[in-house]
Amino acid sequence: MARSKRFALLASGTCLLLALGFPACDLSHKQSDAEPVRELNEIPIAQLRVMLKGFPGEWRADSDAVQRGKEPPPEKPVPPGAKLIALVPPTRLRLGNMPVRDAIAARRSTREFSDAAISPEELSYLLWATQGVTAVQRDEAGEIVQRFRAAPSAGALYPLETYLAIGRVQGVAAGIYRYLPNEHQLVLIREDAQVSGKVMAACYGNPATGSAPVVFIWSATPYRTEWKYTYLAHRMIAMEAGHVCENLSLAATSCGTGVCAMLSYHQPKMDELLGLDGKVEFTIYLACVGKPKGEEK
Repeated sequence: MARSKRFALLASGTCLLLALGFPACDLSHKQSDAEPVRELNEIPIAQLRVMLKGFPGEWRADSDAVQRGKEPPPEKPVPPGAKLIALVPPTRLRLGNMPVRDAIAARRSTREFSDAAISPEELSYLLWATQGVTAVQRDEAGEIVQRFRAAPSAGALYPLETYLAIGRVQGVAAGIYRYLPNEHQLVLIREDAQVSGKVMAACYGNPATGSAPVVFIWSATPYRTEWKYTYLAHRMIAMEAGHVCENLSLAATSCGTGVCAMLSYHQPKMDELLGLDGKVEFTIYLACVGKPKGEEK
């Protein structure tokens, strides 16, 4: 295969291929820390394509859902004493009235952002539209048995966490935050006036990441999906990241906000910026968000 064709294949499937780095791909023969992990450029192209096709055999018997039964939680716990920030409740949001057809037609990648800050309502709307709770199911006793989110997730296992690198949001200090979908709140990871520059440094100096008022950064916790879907989990997680980011793009378009989805980041640097271990949880996708340059309000 020609070098250019090989490079194009890797580029077009990057989001999915990242999943090959997930731990415990073979749940019945879990990898030990002593076993070497090959980088993507060390794996033959034909082997990379296997993940796209999925496991051809019977995978259900090996799942922890069958063997152990205890489902992992769909959301990380909030550290004791952490600062919580309330968002505009979904019932009070008045944004996003553009027809879906128009939003799809108008969607473009925005790489140059104005100096305008994002409003709390805009941020709340975009978070709700990507990973927010849209409905709940209760049992006869009134207890919640299922929460439904804005983007689909295999088995409703929700392996993604949403982090925000906030540079310019009205009334919110610059820093790193995590979205809590069930509560529709933000939890402060740490304040950092230099966060935009640090994100840009972790993205090879890409100016869009430094000028965007907010950068959405999604991490994956693979075991949440591996628990049930074993060998199929990794392509499911990568697909889910695509679902969430497309929701962000269309929701942003519907309220006059620009988005640029990005996969060009240095994995260890981005994980370190978010405080992730890079094994159990790690960055999988990110998107710059802000008002397009020349369209300030």
